[in-house]
Amino acid sequence: MFESKATYAEYLSKKHHTVLLSKKQVCEELNVSMATLDRMRQQGEIISKLIRKQVRFHVNEVAKVVM
Repeated sequence: MFESKATYAEYLSKKHHTVLLSKKQVCEELNVSMATLDRMRQQGEIISKLIRKQVRFHVNEVAKVVM
């Protein structure tokens, strides 16, 4: 469907109107539960950022997991 990670990251950015996604948004995109996403974070499969006590994921990180 998407040619590259960059194309998918651009799609996510436009879809959500931001480059930093919430846990809920990432769970919906990856079709996984919050527990699975937390496990992926702990195992280093996806990198997150803590911004004002909220976990956020850059669209490029989500694209890496998908592609």
